[in-house]
Amino acid sequence: MFAAGCGSSAKESSGPQVIDAGQVDLQLPDGWTVSSDGKHAIRPGTDSAAAPNADGGSGASGASGASSDTIPLATQDPTTKFFTAINSFQSCLKGLNVKFIGAPNPNDPATNDPNYIKNLSTCAAKSNIVQALKDQQTYQDNLTPAEIEQQNKGYLAWRDCMIGRGWGIPEPKPDEKGRLFSFSGAQNGQTPNFDPPPGQDILTSNDVRECAAETQQKFGSDSGG
Repeated sequence: MFAAGCGSSAKESSGPQVIDAGQVDLQLPDGWTVSSDGKHAIRPGTDSAAAPNADGGSGASGASGASSDTIPLATQDPTTKFFTAINSFQSCLKGLNVKFIGAPNPNDPATNDPNYIKNLSTCAAKSNIVQALKDQQTYQDNLTPAEIEQQNKGYLAWRDCMIGRGWGIPEPKPDEKGRLFSFSGAQNGQTPNFDPPPGQDILTSNDVRECAAETQQKFGSDSGG
């Protein structure tokens, strides 16, 4: 069963039988529960304490003597998860008939409108975009030199795709780690200095996701975009 939609907070549907999947939460069958780390589904009649330990082994059986019987839940790499969250965020805003006009700004009455902020918050919760952004930043902060080189190639290809669609994107300069692009500062409300075509913006344009998909087909999911 699915618990979906953009009209209410994601927290309302959370519970021991609900897998948080961003815009669409998954409701497990009766008796099944989700492990405390959110990575395993536990079959009825087994002890939740018997879920796998951090080292991958099974935990001790509970007092009833039941052995661990858990199923690992599928996970996405941080880059795919991030762009999935962007797509969910876009769809949610569209469903509410809301146009993204920028992050809330106390000095801008339009972006500081209570209804606008409420809609952004609703869609952020449903898409899990804030957590996806944090996960992507953590992932980028731990890239090896070889992975950074691969990501840089992907970013340049993504940039070419975006420019071909009318976007103005500055020539990238490597940071202290050699990365041509990272999400540093984005968690504080800063957005990349990209010049969009008329009527578009970086958070809700399909160009971002479509160019990222093209890049990942060429270079793999570790290429970013």
